[in-house]
Parts: sequence; structure tokens; C-alpha cells
Amino acid sequence: MAQLKSMALYLSCLAGALYVGMLWSWENARFTEERPYGDSHGDNSWGDGKVTVTTGHRPTLDSGESPSGPAIQASCDRPVTNFVFIKVHKTGSGSTFLVLARFGRNHDMTICYPSRDRHRRLSYQSPSLDKSVCEEALRNYTLIINHAIMNKSAMDRLMAPGTRYIGIVRHPLEHFRSMFFYENQPNRDKVNPLGKYLDGKVNYHPGRSGMGKLGKPVSLQKNFQAYTLGFPRKLFGSRNKSEIDETVRTVGSWHSIVLITEYWEESLVLLRRTFCWTMYDILHTTRRVHSLNNPLKSVPLTDKQKETHRKISPMDYLMYEHFNRTFWERATKEGPDFWDEVAYFKTLNLEVNHHCELSGEKRVFPSCKWSHEFVVDSTFCEELNWTTTKWISVLLLQLQRQNEEIRDKAGTN
Repeated sequence: MAQLKSMALYLSCLAGALYVGMLWSWENARFTEERPYGDSHGDNSWGDGKVTVTTGHRPTLDSGESPSGPAIQASCDRPVTNFVFIKVHKTGSGSTFLVLARFGRNHDMTICYPSRDRHRRLSYQSPSLDKSVCEEALRNYTLIINHAIMNKSAMDRLMAPGTRYIGIVRHPLEHFRSMFFYENQPNRDKVNPLGKYLDGKVNYHPGRSGMGKLGKPVSLQKNFQAYTLGFPRKLFGSRNKSEIDETVRTVGSWHSIVLITEYWEESLVLLRRTFCWTMYDILHTTRRVHSLNNPLKSVPLTDKQKETHRKISPMDYLMYEHFNRTFWERATKEGPDFWDEVAYFKTLNLEVNHHCELSGEKRVFPSCKWSHEFVVDSTFCEELNWTTTKWISVLLLQLQRQNEEIRDKAGTN
């Protein structure tokens, strides 16, 4: 049965090559500067690069080989293994965390895990962000994936040289919906609690959450994504358009890539290409980390209510529009092969999850144009559904092991 499934995946990849060119022409013709969505179609033919088999849960590469193989991504030198993830609340950042945590463990990265904040957050614009806020490490930190406010200069000092930054954004109105129903549990007999809330917020004033610099209040509903990504609060009320536009570009330049929640799998593929990772590195569970089964969440809003929200969080809209536009510009520059890879990745990831749900026994997934052959086994399948808490404990044990190895080495010299 496993052999039949592998052959089916192979045939799907092969057959797509005849189909994708036509679809790309159609898809590319539909592209506009503010592309509303990112459909992808078709698969592509197999590559003939050198095969490295990944077994179990810790991928390995032949010495001197690039992470994606010479025939798969010739422009890559080595994988990026030194990054900060700006984990924005209610953007799908929990699912992203699981992918990045597994990568961090597999590549022996050193986590900066907050040791003081009881909410396990970092920075929140604190001027005292340094090694003392993290669990002790005897080598440079190379990984931040817990909730943190972008503090570029402080993080650059804290992290190993060459740190790259990953962000994530969600459409501001959908982000607001998620935050609202996360913070509030209105009675289900209410017709439209979110709309009623917005109707009362024409003269909106932010609530207090106590997460601001030096204790100043920060609203979870007003420009919170922009604030988390590093947009300075002092400009939230500014009317200086040129200064705001320049700041948006500056904040954007800090991030090597910003994932878009609405196009999460497309984002993972672009992340893979940008950071020279393997397709194995971005496999993920299809089980949602969080779900809200509340029909009130999807009740439509009036144009007036939508405009009220835009007035409440103008910087969130500016930041989202900037990152959404630049994301699709980058994706378009990747060419039709990008859409082929997205389609293949979606198929592959579903097949991996299906295999883990059915048996979880050892299975070889064949190489394709964008992926080396790799093995999925019971260990991988178990880890696929590990929680955030579990991954943190594993990364902290890894940190402890790294410290012990350094101490032992120092003791023998």
C-alpha cells in the first residue's frame, strides 16, 4: 500500500508538468499589485539531483551539500539557522511556532527563552533587553520564537551575528475578529456582538493591557500588529504621511520575510526558498492549533463598521497592505516554478499527515524537483502533533545539553 501511495505521488508530480504552464499564464494574467489571494495549480516533474535520505526526526545532509541539493535550489549556500520570529498574537503564529521549533531542534539552535516574564514574552519595548532576560546560554543565542515585540537594535546585540527576522501578519479585520472572540465570549443569542461593539467605538479609546514600555497601556485592538512588528507607538497619532510611509518601509526592511496568515502555505514555501531550507523542514500538522467554533465570529459587518475599524487601527492596515504587496511581488519574481512548488507541497503535506493518521509506520517519500527523498516514521508522526509546551521543554533540554557540552569541553582543556 505504501508503495502504491508513493507511486501515486510520483505520477501526480509528473502529470502536473503538462498542465501547469497553461495555468500559470492564466494565473499571472490575473495578478494585480494588491493581489487578493494566491491560488496555485499543478505539479511538476521530478529532478535528478543527488538524493539524501532523511530518516526519523533529525534530517542530515552529506558534507558540503546545500540544504536543498544542487539540482533543487542551486542558489542556496547553507540553511539559515539564526533567526527571530516575531510571534504576533492571533495570526496563526502558534502553528508557525511548531514548524520553527522543530527546525530549531533539528538544527541544534540555541533558544533565548524568557526567564522573567510570567507570560513568557520578550522585549515589549523594554530598554533592558539583554542576556539576563533569557535562560542562561554559554554560546550565542540563535533562536527566538516566543511572543516578543520587535526591538531590532536590542535583539541584534542579544543574538548571534547575522540574525534574520521572520514576521507574520493577518488581515486587520480578521485579526480583530479573532482577538475579539478570544478576549470576549458573548452570548450566542446575540445577533452581532462584534458589529455592536464597533458601533460604540466611533470615539474609540484604547483599553489597558499593561504591556507597554515603562508600564504605558497598550491596546490589544488598536494597531497591535504594527506595534508588535516594531512600528513606533509615538507615530500612531501622526498625520505626517511621508514620515509614516518611510517608517513602514524601515520596519519592513528589518524582516527577511513576513508570512501572510491568509496564504500560510504559500508563505512557508517562500520561507523555504528565502532561508535555503528543505521541504521536510516546513512539513506541518493539518490539525488546527486553535479553533473557535462560534458562528457569531463570521457574521458580516456593515461598510460603516468596517470603516470604523480602519479608523481604529490605521497602522495595522498600512503595515498589512505593505507586506501583502511586497509578498506577492516576491512570489511573482520567483516565476511559475513557485506555484508548481506550492501545489506540490500542499499535496505532499496532506499525504504525510494522512500517512501519520493511518499508521505512522516507516515510509519513504520519493524525491521530487523541490525535495530530496525522506523518511517519515512513528517518531516524526508523534512530533507532528506535539504542543507548544512540549517543544519548549525539548528546546530547553537542548539548551541544557549545549551548556553541559561547553562546560565539559572547558574542563578538559
